[in-house]
Amino acid sequence: MTAESNRPLRNASDRVLLESANRILGPSVLLVMQSGTRLAPALITAGKGLSWDIFTFEHFLLTSLLDQLAEHGGNLPDAEVEVHCAPDLPEGPFDTVVIPTLSRGAAELTRDLLQDAADRVKSNGRVVVSTDNVKDSWLLKQLKSIFGRVTVEHHKDGVCYIARCRPTPFKRKDFRAEFAFRDGERLVHCYSRPGVFSHRKVDGGARSLIRSMNLLPDDFTPDNIVEMGSGCGAVATAAALRYPESRVLAVDSNVRAIEATQATAQHNGVTNMQVMLTCNGVLPDEGKWDLFLTNPPYYSDYRISELFLQSAIASLRPGGRLHLVTRLTDWHVERVSELFSEVQVANIGEYSVITAIGDSN
Repeated sequence: MTAESNRPLRNASDRVLLESANRILGPSVLLVMQSGTRLAPALITAGKGLSWDIFTFEHFLLTSLLDQLAEHGGNLPDAEVEVHCAPDLPEGPFDTVVIPTLSRGAAELTRDLLQDAADRVKSNGRVVVSTDNVKDSWLLKQLKSIFGRVTVEHHKDGVCYIARCRPTPFKRKDFRAEFAFRDGERLVHCYSRPGVFSHRKVDGGARSLIRSMNLLPDDFTPDNIVEMGSGCGAVATAAALRYPESRVLAVDSNVRAIEATQATAQHNGVTNMQVMLTCNGVLPDEGKWDLFLTNPPYYSDYRISELFLQSAIASLRPGGRLHLVTRLTDWHVERVSELFSEVQVANIGEYSVITAIGDSN
């Protein structure tokens, strides 16, 4: 194994699962990744002779895992591995479904995944779930409500639960959501699922970003619009409805967000929108986009914001416009001012929208 693979796993819930790797029965195993990728090669190494399906919603985790598997190469045992990036878990059925969870994670997404795991595990199989909360009671309650019988293993860094498929069906809850917001005189309907940013409502930043299109000059009609980080598609759909003759590209790294954006567009009769799943910020038709809309996430110490800004630089035509919404104004204003011209800040709602113009040289 490489030095990287020998480092301790960063997430406590991953470490708990690795310590309980003997609880994973084969031959077919489904591993659900939500935050990190280093657990996958560690479990493959620990569980020799198993067949692995590895699942994630995130394109970044998919590419990172593929890189790791290629890096480890011959150091991994001879195992059948299939990697999935899709809105829903592969059908299975599986002997074991493995799900590391984080106590700070979204509750609805966790419950949704547990329900899906129950549907995909064999009748004599098991679902192995970990948490980084050593005092957990909430996750155990959810597992008991779905599976009934649950074995508890306490670890230094968290808890591991082993659930068996119950003989009687559980009452499944549908966590999909439909909601609406008003853009001027138009009512825009949205579709969302757990795992999509700002599930069940339109984020305040998205509302401010939509309203920021009112700041565009009267003589500026964007023919090509891109939204980086589309979520449920509220902003991209609003832009497509405002400019029905334009081409709108909605980009996200989460495959459920892409699915939600497509559904939102369809619900509103939008036909001038395309979607793109990617995590590297590289867009088609470089240097030809007129308007770049984005609401960067706050985690990652501005690394994602920097990625989005670099994407805007490469994507915008000379004179094209950037609209970025944020509450972390100082860093973004300073960085946008280094990269763009005619930088202005407008306070819209509880957010700041930074507008700027691409290089005209």
